[in-house]
Amino acid sequence: MGTISTGIGLISGIDTATLINQLLAIEARPLQRAQERVATLQFQQTAFMDINARLLALSSSSSAFNTSNIFQSAKATSSNSDILTATANSNAALGTYNFTVNRLVSTHQEISRGYADKDASAVGASDFSFEIGGGSLQVDTDLTVLNGGNGIDRGKIEIEDSQGNSAIIDLSTATTVDEVIQAINANGNIEVTASVDDDHFVITDDNGGTVTVSDVYGSQTATSLGIAGSATGAITGTGVYYLSENTGLSTLNDGTGVLIQDGVEGATFDLQITVGGVSHQISLGELQGSGEDDGKVQARSATLGDVIDHINDAFSGVLTASISADGKSLELTAANAGDDITVAEVGTGTTARDLGILGTATGTLTGDSLIGSMDSTMIDSLNGGSGLAGASALTITDRAGNSFSGDLDVSSYVSVSQLINAINDKAQADGVSIVASLNETGNGIKITDTSGGSNNLQISGDAADALNLTADVASDSVDTGNLQQQYIAEATLLSSLNAGQGIGTGSFVITDAYGVSSTITVDDSLRTVDDLVDLINSRGIHVAARINDNGDGIIVEATDDGTPGTQSIKIEDSSGTVAKSLNLVGEAASSDDNYIDGSFERHVTFDSADSLQDIADKINAANVGVQAVIVNDGTGAAPYHLSLVSDFSGTAGKMSIDTGGLDLGLSTLTEAQDAIVFFGSSDPAEAVLLKSSSNTLDNAIQGVTIDLNGTSSSPVELTISRDTSSIEGAVDSFVSAFNDVLDRLDNYDSYNSDTEERGILLGDSTIARLRSALYSTIQEEPDGVDSQYSHLYEVGVSIGSGGKLEFDRDKFRAALEADPEGVADLFGAREVDTSTEEEIVDGVTTPVFEQTFTALGVAEKVRELADSFTDSLDGVLTQKNESIDGLIKIQKDNIDAINAKLDYKRGVLERQFAAMEQALAALQSQQNSLGMITSIG
Repeated sequence: MGTISTGIGLISGIDTATLINQLLAIEARPLQRAQERVATLQFQQTAFMDINARLLALSSSSSAFNTSNIFQSAKATSSNSDILTATANSNAALGTYNFTVNRLVSTHQEISRGYADKDASAVGASDFSFEIGGGSLQVDTDLTVLNGGNGIDRGKIEIEDSQGNSAIIDLSTATTVDEVIQAINANGNIEVTASVDDDHFVITDDNGGTVTVSDVYGSQTATSLGIAGSATGAITGTGVYYLSENTGLSTLNDGTGVLIQDGVEGATFDLQITVGGVSHQISLGELQGSGEDDGKVQARSATLGDVIDHINDAFSGVLTASISADGKSLELTAANAGDDITVAEVGTGTTARDLGILGTATGTLTGDSLIGSMDSTMIDSLNGGSGLAGASALTITDRAGNSFSGDLDVSSYVSVSQLINAINDKAQADGVSIVASLNETGNGIKITDTSGGSNNLQISGDAADALNLTADVASDSVDTGNLQQQYIAEATLLSSLNAGQGIGTGSFVITDAYGVSSTITVDDSLRTVDDLVDLINSRGIHVAARINDNGDGIIVEATDDGTPGTQSIKIEDSSGTVAKSLNLVGEAASSDDNYIDGSFERHVTFDSADSLQDIADKINAANVGVQAVIVNDGTGAAPYHLSLVSDFSGTAGKMSIDTGGLDLGLSTLTEAQDAIVFFGSSDPAEAVLLKSSSNTLDNAIQGVTIDLNGTSSSPVELTISRDTSSIEGAVDSFVSAFNDVLDRLDNYDSYNSDTEERGILLGDSTIARLRSALYSTIQEEPDGVDSQYSHLYEVGVSIGSGGKLEFDRDKFRAALEADPEGVADLFGAREVDTSTEEEIVDGVTTPVFEQTFTALGVAEKVRELADSFTDSLDGVLTQKNESIDGLIKIQKDNIDAINAKLDYKRGVLERQFAAMEQALAALQSQQNSLGMITSIG
């Protein structure tokens, strides 16, 4: 017979379930006490977790004085926020500074001639090329490189022409050679023309008379420009574009600089010089000592003077390095005139070549020219840095049949402008009616016939071949096309690529022709293009990286081990966009042309039927660093123009646009110009000139970023001061966090005599210990701090009514004004003792495992206290939590045991009551049977 599910006996009618529950309730009293104990422990645990959280907040607010450099907080206040504003970080140099914003940055913009429609007619384009920041043979020389890197004396000059007219020309704000020329030529009072010829200025009187240029107001501007004086017809200035020991290495070789390796003393060298059989290897880079703690033992060479000093120090008079007499190159002179001098590279470097001294000579080695002409590029930079490769002969016959009387020897010319002038001088002298000039794009040379003849224009010679000028054509002009001026070399900084935006950091994967891959990781330790090329070439796969043939990017080529691979090499970014920024993402065209050329000359191809809008769309889709837009001027029969705008501001974003022979009629709407700011004096001539490729100055003042919003002829005052509001805010947060902990302790460790309500942690020893430690620590002196203040109450932080911290701002400000460093140290000093051993008795030491401090401010002491309670491994509250976990487990185990005992007891009672019902049922059955027998009798 089963148990009775209803809990009511069928025979007895007894409510057995209620009776059993009542019987068990007495024995369940220990269970209730255990459950109440668990609840109490869990409440206590929650309270300790709450206190832990408050202590973590206190630790954070305490550490802010040290880790966040709160006391170094600074603010920037501008006297005219319409002109400039600024933000200052904790390293900011406090003070008051004056800035005059002369010019905001501008972005290069070109616009085409007008077209009748934008989307119907074919323009006839086939291929455009775009180069940002390079590719042009005409440059705008910075005035700072003149006079051997000493620049000019900015100020005013006075010019008087032959007609008695005079003008004062203000060159105080001029920054480039072109700006000097424009300032003189734009003056309407005098009849003179300024120009540049090689390394000097020329001031020509338009009437052929006497012209006079002089310094004014005590300046040396005209003198420093080489044009002070008088002459009939024209003043031919003295040379101002030459080398000196102050010339920066980064300005040499058309700005591609000199490759220098940094490394370890005694193990890193840049070039080797041998004189009379004696060799020395020269290190020009930053060197670290070979010992573990030696640090830097040599600074990186920055000027020609540094190079000269290193060479002369190595040879101690046996060989002397100097600037050549013409100021264009380095010169090495042996003390013994009969000694051979040999300069060689070390390893795969290019330092000797970059310095122009690679080779051998007897007695004196005069190097190659390291600079060209003002506003022009070097011939050696053409053809990707190959120059004319030794070619020298050039002859021209115009269409009337007039020829050069003998070849023009071009081997002695250094710059493109020298070459063009030599061709024109030769043509004029020999009666040949041609004019040499830069082409319309500015990336090549153009020869134009002016004879009016009908014969072919003929140009020949090995120099013509090297310049892509060789021709025999029935045309009035011959154009070299792009002569591929090199603007990327081994020494080029990676940070300068992409118009100064750099390439970022990250990783890319190269897969060679055999299907083997290697990951190249680029981080901040890579400085130059050569560093990156060396990294790629070190990976052990069958590829080789180098500067490409045009000198405008890196090329990665497949190599083989005797049997060429069958796959096209592939490069893809795996993290970041480094390969994309290098124009290297992609796959080689085929296994026969198995290379990827990361040229920064970007091409866009068009269909013959493409409209103006099609051209704009394809340029934008190609992501070449240029934005193309159709502009409708709303006038005339041809209102549609193609506008081309660089993606990059400043001179670094200047575009070189080659339209492949298509005449778009491009004209400049906006020049590429850097922002110009004068720092210091209200007179620009006396102020420090600052330039930026954006409307932001990051390094003008330490720790300050200045945003340029407008221009002004008068200075704007920028005040960098201590940000007391931030400091006071941090102290406020510290005081609040401290009091918050105390409030929690008081709440949990409390007793209300009226209601007899007890706090959940009343009388807990851990709470008492923490409260005592907080009060004790906050009143301690700092350790290892030299300050006129030794307690927080002296600077306005004290224990007030109710036992809580109070903050007196006035007292704090006075203390901060009197001793800012002392107040900072009082709160946030933290210097870790780096010693690893402690002497316990004379001559006996023991290892130190615990962190100790030589200096510790009061807030840092509070932090250490808070951390000692909250540490996740052995903090006091961590241990307390673990202890409560153990007590809870004991109670839960006890509850489980009591429940098991009660379950067993319930089972016994249920079986007993069930047996009773069965017995009653049996008796009832017998009674019924007896009743039936009685009725029969």
